[in-house]
Amino acid sequence: MPVHSSGWRRVAAAAVTVAAVLGGSAAAIAPASALPVTAPMKAANPGVGELHSKLALILDTSADRAARANELEAGEAGLPLIDQVGTVIAAAPPSFKWSVLGPVNVSGDTMTAGLQTSVDGFDPWNWTLTWRDIDGTWKLTRDSECTVASIAMVPCSL
Repeated sequence: MPVHSSGWRRVAAAAVTVAAVLGGSAAAIAPASALPVTAPMKAANPGVGELHSKLALILDTSADRAARANELEAGEAGLPLIDQVGTVIAAAPPSFKWSVLGPVNVSGDTMTAGLQTSVDGFDPWNWTLTWRDIDGTWKLTRDSECTVASIAMVPCSL
């Protein structure tokens, strides 16, 4: 017999011994599966451009509702408020602009970035928005949804 087969015999004998000590049987011992060891899913830290795109999707009332709800901590319950905000922003004068600004700061499952809005002829206004990592997706928090609503002068109902 090849030398390596005796090594397997020792492993099998040890497995039978362990099974006997633990009150099981040798038949109950199976080789380890080849499943990879993985850490819990962690959302990648998005940059300013991705956060801008996420907010643009949220505010786009013509976009897929499920996709928009997936970007909100409040989920589907947050859409009626954000629909009102999107409608106001769509009706805003062409000189109204908004942009997500850095730095993007991450602390655990919370991320913040700036939001700047402006209208020609006026100084820009600045706010801080917060996202929370929920099940591997950075979602706009309820508080930040209310902040966005206040910019559009829509009362927060969350």
